[in-house]
Amino acid sequence: MAVKDAAKIRFTKRESTGKGTCRKLRAGGVVPAVFYGPEYKESVVGSVEVRDISAVADSPNWETSMIDLEMPDGRVEMALLRSVQRHVVSQKILHVDLYQLLKGHKVKVAIPVRVINKDICAGVKMGGVLEQPAREVEIMVLPREIPSEIVLDAAKMAMGSEISMRDLGLPESAELLSPEDSAVLLVTRPKALADTPQEESGEENTEVEVVGKGKRKEE
Repeated sequence: MAVKDAAKIRFTKRESTGKGTCRKLRAGGVVPAVFYGPEYKESVVGSVEVRDISAVADSPNWETSMIDLEMPDGRVEMALLRSVQRHVVSQKILHVDLYQLLKGHKVKVAIPVRVINKDICAGVKMGGVLEQPAREVEIMVLPREIPSEIVLDAAKMAMGSEISMRDLGLPESAELLSPEDSAVLLVTRPKALADTPQEESGEENTEVEVVGKGKRKEE
């Protein structure tokens, strides 16, 4: 389980809105943004530096990356990226939504599950198949304990072994929302080869019986 330090990003409030304003902001290396949350019933329209927000938005686990958002009045708000809009072709960031987190209040998040050492899995070397039915786990957790991802090591998993939701090493404050019995990672036995069709087996048995009777008559 990995918990990264929060990224520090400055939020600048803006009065004007509209496509023209947003285009000018982007041309100047700034990304239009909206900040909202429990204490911000009315969304705050603003902007963030593209180089700062890119460090979070371009990371593989951006949805679980904590942000310390410096507001115009000097306050620092805990936040998560809830939405990232990108240009279809260039993939440049066009707009972001930031959600406020409150200290002492749990938030619902989906934590990605990453598997390492697949190529040296003990069960796979024995002929098994490594399967990952769940790619993420849903939890309720305190903001500062949000893991960016959960890493599972498949190296020592034997044939028939399984890791379920309840086996994951979650933060102390975490409340598991996914079914605890559901499998996250397992090594299954390969399906056995199909048996020889019954009709073919019957023909072989009949032939043996005939040969045997012939021998007895000759004797």
